[in-house]
Amino acid sequence: MDTQRAGFAEVGLNRAKELKTRLAVAVFLSLASFFIVGGYEPIAWLVIVVLGQALDWYTFKPLRLNPEKVVSKGKKLACIAIVALNAFVYTSIAAILWAEGGEAGRIFATLIICGALLHTTLHAARSTSLLAASTVPMCLYLIGLPITSWAYFKMEAATSAVILIGSLVYLAHLAIIIRRSFESTDQLVRANAEAQDQKRRAESASQTKSDFLATVTHEIRTPMNAVMASAILLRRTKLSKVQSEHVDMLNDAVDTLLALLNDVLDMSKIEAGKMTVERVDFPVIDELQAAVRIWDPRASDKNLSLRFNAAPDFPTAIKGDPLRIRQILFNLISNAVKFTESGSIDVSARTGLDSTGRRAMVLEVADTGCGISALTLSRLFAEFEQGNLMIARKKGGTGLGLAISRRLAELMDGSLDVRSIEGEGSVFTVTLPYDLADSQSAHDEAEDVEVEMRPLRILVAEDHPTNQKIVSLFLSTMGWSLAMANDGVEALEMAGLEEFDVILMDMQMPNMDGLEATRRLRASASYTQSVPIIALTANAMDHHRSAFMEAGADAFVSKPLDPNVLIQTILTFAKTSMADVTHTNTQSVEPNQSANLSVPAWQLDQNLA
Repeated sequence: MDTQRAGFAEVGLNRAKELKTRLAVAVFLSLASFFIVGGYEPIAWLVIVVLGQALDWYTFKPLRLNPEKVVSKGKKLACIAIVALNAFVYTSIAAILWAEGGEAGRIFATLIICGALLHTTLHAARSTSLLAASTVPMCLYLIGLPITSWAYFKMEAATSAVILIGSLVYLAHLAIIIRRSFESTDQLVRANAEAQDQKRRAESASQTKSDFLATVTHEIRTPMNAVMASAILLRRTKLSKVQSEHVDMLNDAVDTLLALLNDVLDMSKIEAGKMTVERVDFPVIDELQAAVRIWDPRASDKNLSLRFNAAPDFPTAIKGDPLRIRQILFNLISNAVKFTESGSIDVSARTGLDSTGRRAMVLEVADTGCGISALTLSRLFAEFEQGNLMIARKKGGTGLGLAISRRLAELMDGSLDVRSIEGEGSVFTVTLPYDLADSQSAHDEAEDVEVEMRPLRILVAEDHPTNQKIVSLFLSTMGWSLAMANDGVEALEMAGLEEFDVILMDMQMPNMDGLEATRRLRASASYTQSVPIIALTANAMDHHRSAFMEAGADAFVSKPLDPNVLIQTILTFAKTSMADVTHTNTQSVEPNQSANLSVPAWQLDQNLA
């Protein structure tokens, strides 16, 4: 929008906002003038003012309704004319007071004109032509009344001169104010334009960074998938002690790389304001215990005692984000295991109140590690900050874990704090407000439900030969049969020729990507409307997940693939799908064809061994 068009629109908007004020002041001036001069003139003046203001409101109405529209020359002239007319009419009360109100009337009239000039200057400064239209009639009154009184009404020359000089001095000061107002307005306009330009550049840079991260993470996750799978598959073979140690190093390196990658992505999402938290019913104690169990082997390797304790009144199921709560606890336990060389790590869960008095769960991770100095505590939760540099170099990490954990806690209206004594240990406390789950269904759904069904027939849509081999090796141990499609077109053709129990769908494929293939499968009139579709992709950012879910996928498993996660996800959705079939189909399944779909996660590694 150009400056002139914006000026007319803004003045019109300001005049509409000030309409009630102008009418209220007009009523006051009319009553005051009536008591000073008497007669019908003040009442007639009020009626004319109301009519003029109505015409003003109607003239500027198109500009208020559509400020982006180009203002025609005729509309500009109409606006200027109505502003000048209303300024002349509104200030004409001063002429009545000056002529018939005596000395008090002349003083009151002068004050009215000066006040009107000041008010107009403040509200019409965005348009030079409208400012001139509103101020020129008032200036003519301010200068013309004392001159006219001296020339025609025999006012003393000295009195007229004093009033005239005072009026000219006032107008000079007002001119300075107007000039500075224009300068300030221009500076504000330029500053706003610069700020908008910087905002656009920042958004463009942020989008570029997001695109870069999406590309890089996809390209990193694809080879990491092969490395991680190779390490897992090597464990199936008979290894010597030295070879087993090499595989352990390989696994540790993959875990470290994946943790670093996830930390950078999480912090990037948080800084961009794209990190979101869910609010669903879930079994909270099960999630906390799962986070603790992950670190049992590492703690045992260091001869550390890792214990979990929940207070008797701690809820079993709440509303919240299970992934993020588990992530926070995971980071805190990871930190405790990393910096504790001997002793114990105690994880406790209890209920309490947060700083605002809301019901909250309080999670504490207490260790007997090296502790944290007062100087380090002051910057512990800053991004990319770590404690002692020598210890950080020895222990590794990005320094993002604690920063991410605190930001996640704050996203859930909670807090993360720490108290520590150097050389004695640390206690990290997470306080998160919560509401109880609507029912125990969240907990009940977490219980294993056995469903007997035939071995699964799975369609895998994946264009990368290495990834095809990895999925095949992971799933063949379960006794399932697989069919491979090299792109979305082949997946649609194969799904149309044969009925599958589960479809695994990659995102980036030639000819037709996974999103379009998923949409077409769901749009079909066949069984593919309800068959479980699980996304397997190295595109692991939130908007990729959202895009797949909107297309119709049931679950999302990111690469590099964890066989436990992949198999458990397939079991979960195949179990749900078969349970639905069981409820509608009473045909029995032969015992020798059945497979138990309730395989606990801790047993999956044995299946792969």
